[in-house]
Amino acid sequence: MTARQRAILHLLVEEHIKTKAPVPSARIAEGLGLSPALARYELIALEEMGYLTKPHASAGRVPTRQGFRQYSLSLLPPKPLPKATRERLERALEGAREPEAFLVKMAVGLSGYPALLRLRPRRTPRVLQVHLSLLEGETLAVFVLEGGRVKEARLPLRLSPEKLRQAEEVLSGPLTALPPAPKGLEDLFAHLSRALASGLSLSYREGLSEALKEPEAQDPGFLERLVRLYEAGGEDVLTPPGRVDVRVGEVEGLAQVQAGFARGEWLGEIILLGPMRMRYPEALSVAYSLSQVYTEGHAGPG
Repeated sequence: MTARQRAILHLLVEEHIKTKAPVPSARIAEGLGLSPALARYELIALEEMGYLTKPHASAGRVPTRQGFRQYSLSLLPPKPLPKATRERLERALEGAREPEAFLVKMAVGLSGYPALLRLRPRRTPRVLQVHLSLLEGETLAVFVLEGGRVKEARLPLRLSPEKLRQAEEVLSGPLTALPPAPKGLEDLFAHLSRALASGLSLSYREGLSEALKEPEAQDPGFLERLVRLYEAGGEDVLTPPGRVDVRVGEVEGLAQVQAGFARGEWLGEIILLGPMRMRYPEALSVAYSLSQVYTEGHAGPG
């Protein structure tokens, strides 16, 4: 891609984000001072490379997933929010009763997109005891962790009392990690491992209603995919501290902006969700700056 083609692509993406409509070649020619013939020639070339598509024969062009991705990645590393804004956020965070809930609300307010905040301890605490009880059609697992924390999980398994006693003997603590599963108890130990990992994570969500303001929300399929992603809370692997990622179209029609951070015993990430036609400069600045504010101003939940 030449420098001129890159400029054309970026202008077209920005116009499409702003207008929510296909962008005509005349707008590109005017915006970059090109002749109409040259603008059309370059747009055809970008279309052939897979960055643009033409919804209708007489319409303008819109970016493809590849076009949105190229544009969004060109914005890395992101520009931080203005210094005065960051300082106000730092002061507000220091005085917040629930800093994590406050942070995710600020992410929504500043970006206009649904936001997630995920936290996970750097180190899995030792398991002091594991109690297993039979319930109707399932098994209740109670983890007693160092520091006085207790985590409960209902497992979709029905095991005999003898199997549960055998499992509790193997799980007699303290344990720095769950031991290998004895023969015949592989499913139970796999469920216990997942339950323990998810039980140690914390997540905060806010702003799902913001998605309804997007034109894409008229598509029930788009809403279904966004809600599913919002409720799932992201993948098991967190974005590495200090890194900002953009994921475009990995879930059909959706984009995710993710910023990782670390503070004290906690690792975490801020995620903003939206359509592929996302306001990437603003979303990247918000996610990046809030991750920095949280890292510098708060040591994590107690």
